[in-house]
Amino acid sequence: MDIKITCLVLAAGLSSRMTIGNKLLLKIKNITVIENTIKNLYKSNIDDFLIVLGHQSNLLSKALKNFKLSLIINDSYKEGISSSIKKGISKIDDKSNGVMICLADMPKITSKTYNILIDKFKYFYDISTPLIILPEYNGKTGNPVILSNHFFSELKKISGDIGAKFLIKKNKKYIKKVILSEKYILEDIDTLEKYKELIKDEK
Repeated sequence: MDIKITCLVLAAGLSSRMTIGNKLLLKIKNITVIENTIKNLYKSNIDDFLIVLGHQSNLLSKALKNFKLSLIINDSYKEGISSSIKKGISKIDDKSNGVMICLADMPKITSKTYNILIDKFKYFYDISTPLIILPEYNGKTGNPVILSNHFFSELKKISGDIGAKFLIKKNKKYIKKVILSEKYILEDIDTLEKYKELIKDEK
């Protein structure tokens, strides 16, 4: 069976906690945060790419001009992350067996890590049983999460700024945790302190 996974990158947020501007447009070694994230995803074995933009979508579109991506504009981005997930899920190809929900401000997750999660999903996927692949590092769960197409209709109904967390919590019996050795699955860049840590690591 040919199992297809769509990558849904969430990049529509306000960056309200970042005091020096849009976190996705900050630079790491002369490349923006969002370009770093997409570059690593591009090297992975993902089948299809969708990226949801909202806040400063024109600037982010320019930053991504060198990538072949399906850009989706979420005009309701101020309603929280759920609005972007719903917008993205509604655009996913019917043939997709699962969605890997990625946060655009996690530029240090490697393509190797993405591939481990993709391989686990393909190994466990069964057309008759829901499946959630959840990465874990040092006892803490992180991102990205892969959800099978069994959850697509529910994902179209979520609300607020908690994303798919409630849905995952409600469906614990379908979770397969994947223990990883990469701490970056826990590290998004929401604040200036986190950005400073990130660029310090790069020196």
